Amino acid sequence: MQTERSSQVPWWQTWQFWGIFLVFIFGGIGFTATSLLLKLPKQQNCNRIYWPIASASIRLYCAQSQAENKTVNDLLQAIALVEVLPQDHPLRGEINRNVEKWARDILALGEEKFQSGNLEGAIAVAKQIPEHVEAHTVVEEQIEQWQKIWSQGEENYNTVEEQLRDANWNEAFVWAVRLTNSSNEYWATTKYQEIIDKINIAQEERTTLDKAYSQFRQGGVDNLLAALDRVEQINPDSYAYQDTQDFRAEAKDQLLRTVQELLDAQEWRKLLRVTTRVPDSLGLEEQVKDWVILASAGSSASLDTVFGLEDAIAEAEKLEVNSPLYERGQRLISRWKLEIEDVAHLSKARQLAQGGGISSYKKAIAEASLIPSFHPRYPDAQVEIRRWRNQIQTIEDQPILNRAREFAYGGNISAWQRAIAEAKLISSTSPLYSEAQEYVSQWRSKIQVVEDQPLLDRAVVLATNNNYSAAIDKAQQIRPGRALYGEAQTKINSWRQEIQAIRYLLEAKTLADRRTPESLAQAIKVARRISSTTDPYTQVVQNVNRWSSQILGIAQTRSEYSLEEAIAIAKLVPSGTVAYQQAQAQISRWQDRLRPPAIETIPPTDSFPFNLEKPEKKRE
Repeated sequence: MQTERSSQVPWWQTWQFWGIFLVFIFGGIGFTATSLLLKLPKQQNCNRIYWPIASASIRLYCAQSQAENKTVNDLLQAIALVEVLPQDHPLRGEINRNVEKWARDILALGEEKFQSGNLEGAIAVAKQIPEHVEAHTVVEEQIEQWQKIWSQGEENYNTVEEQLRDANWNEAFVWAVRLTNSSNEYWATTKYQEIIDKINIAQEERTTLDKAYSQFRQGGVDNLLAALDRVEQINPDSYAYQDTQDFRAEAKDQLLRTVQELLDAQEWRKLLRVTTRVPDSLGLEEQVKDWVILASAGSSASLDTVFGLEDAIAEAEKLEVNSPLYERGQRLISRWKLEIEDVAHLSKARQLAQGGGISSYKKAIAEASLIPSFHPRYPDAQVEIRRWRNQIQTIEDQPILNRAREFAYGGNISAWQRAIAEAKLISSTSPLYSEAQEYVSQWRSKIQVVEDQPLLDRAVVLATNNNYSAAIDKAQQIRPGRALYGEAQTKINSWRQEIQAIRYLLEAKTLADRRTPESLAQAIKVARRISSTTDPYTQVVQNVNRWSSQILGIAQTRSEYSLEEAIAIAKLVPSGTVAYQQAQAQISRWQDRLRPPAIETIPPTDSFPFNLEKPEKKRE
């Protein structure tokens, strides 16, 4: 019965259910309470706390929350929040541990600023750590370390800049590489790359300056201005800027000298081209303005017109009284005022001369002669007057030269003499004088050829008959300066060679007739002096070969009695003859016969293969 009743009780009325239920209820309440104690609301509640009555745990909690932001201000506020608690507070150990951690976090933030290149900011951050904090003992040490690293980086960097100013590229790069060894990231990366860029730029700028100097030294105004254009690319903060300024000073002096030369030579157009290219960096703005004024005025004046001169005067009057070129401008204005009237006379004279006749040229001369000798255009007028007078004389002398040429058409001595006499009427001051003299020279040459050709022809006939001496005497009758003199002398020289060749051939034959080796060799030597252009030369080769064979024959005959004498005779056969190779071969054979036979060498005793000792007697 008891069992049946109990099995009918509902589950929610059993004691086991209520026991489990109570455990969950009270456990949940405890867990919630503990969580609330350990995890209070963060920033929102800390901002509402009235700190004079706040507990130490609340202060520590809020300080920890503040420090989690990892900023200098938040870390300092966190330290300040807990440092008000007494030293004997039960939480002092936990507080000190957190304060030391926050202080080192502040140093870490300072280190970040230091590594990023903000030394002053890093020091400022480090110095904010309260003095009573244990971590403060390393603040001065840390600051000193930062300053030491920073100073070393600055020293290396400054050394690189010094080397760059001296253009020592290799040393600059060596010192730049030392920056990479710095324990500061800013110096090892940012400043290193910065100085490497400066090295590259400095090298490029130095190259630019060197090219400018090279072009400047080539001389000429164009090279000078081009060199100045080059150095304009170099910035004022460049390491080569001081050298650039020195170059500008030197180029400026040269430019001023060049401009002075152009002004003195009055090369106005070239001066205008120069002024448009003068860089502002030379500080010549005022001078350039004056140069442009004077060059423009001079260019107008060079047009040689009245209007051009008037424009030149108006332009030159723009020069201010205090200008260095003012006096020069006034002198030019005075000259141009005089030239206005002169140019008018010259223009009118040139128009008159365009008629082209004697009358027109005379009128032009009369007009140009109106220019006084003390006027600037007087030399120009005289040049034109001389030219027109030459034209007049040409017109007057041309008929004379034409008549002389007509006389020469006769083609005989009489005609040429008449032509020469007519051409001599042209005076030495005439423009046609040189042409007339050329014709006179031609006609005289023709007369001389007609007169001297029979003498030369007779000499040639005599030479053909081998009467060279008579031929030479006849040809020598043609005197120096005559038209056929050169040809006669050439033939005389060739005939003299013929005479000399005959003499050599006779001498050689006389020597060969002696039939001795020495006389035959001397005969060959004499015969070889005969020129190949002469007639006797045809006998030279035949005689030389025959005489050389005779020398070899004598040597062969002599070899029956004395090989030494035979060799000596054979050596007299000269090279280039038919017997020379045969003589050389014979000499070689005779020398072999004279050479003694070779003696066989007996080997040393210790290597002799046989035993030469006396054999011992056999014992009986």
